[in-house]
Amino acid sequence: MSNLENQLDLFQGILLTTEQEQEVATWIENQAKRAVKSQDEVNTIALMLDRAGFVQNRDYKCNFEVFEVTQEREFGYSYNNTNYEYEVTYTQNTGNVFLWVNTINEGKLKTYKSSVDVEGDKLQCTSVTKQYRHYKPSSLLVKYKEHNARVVGELEYKNKQNIALNNVVANFQTFYPDAQVTIGSDYYRGTRNYDSFPIVKVEFKSGSYISFQLGYGDKMEEVRFHKKYDAQSETTDQLLTRFNNQKAK
Repeated sequence: MSNLENQLDLFQGILLTTEQEQEVATWIENQAKRAVKSQDEVNTIALMLDRAGFVQNRDYKCNFEVFEVTQEREFGYSYNNTNYEYEVTYTQNTGNVFLWVNTINEGKLKTYKSSVDVEGDKLQCTSVTKQYRHYKPSSLLVKYKEHNARVVGELEYKNKQNIALNNVVANFQTFYPDAQVTIGSDYYRGTRNYDSFPIVKVEFKSGSYISFQLGYGDKMEEVRFHKKYDAQSETTDQLLTRFNNQKAK
């Protein structure tokens, strides 16, 4: 509550000083101006999206709204003991303009909201662009469509990949029933992003194993050798003898 000695009116509450009345009035006015500015910005973004070819309620949505609020707010400053609480009715706004952006969640195609920002005659939506900058609305539409199409393609690829992995596991399990056949992952060395890829590992009771990568394109089940580990090591003499006994090419 106030640290000032304000008189208390039984019907109206705290009686403000002239300075305090001006402070409250200025704050209420600024809230209204901010709501108007936000409304103008939202209208501008929606118009730019429409003109670029975005379709409202399919590609984007606006959930912006303006309403009045009546509640106690704190004014003044605590550091100099001028703070006080006073009930005010003021304009408040919430919401924005957002794009419906595709993503993959738990193996299913989902959409989420990603807000759109405006700067001059350009728009920004960082969820669909690689660079954190504003784009011409027509360019943003291209980026948006490319992103959503890419996510759909990734999901279709992952689904095909999962089918291939399961088939490869079943195939190896049939030929080597005593081996443990599992699906795992590895990553490409020497890259900054450490992109991972799935592997199928066939591990035998001895501890030796061989792992495979899936094949390319539509031939994923034609696996490629990835790594091996032989639990039974050979001495140099044994290795020389085995090499000596190998048939000539």
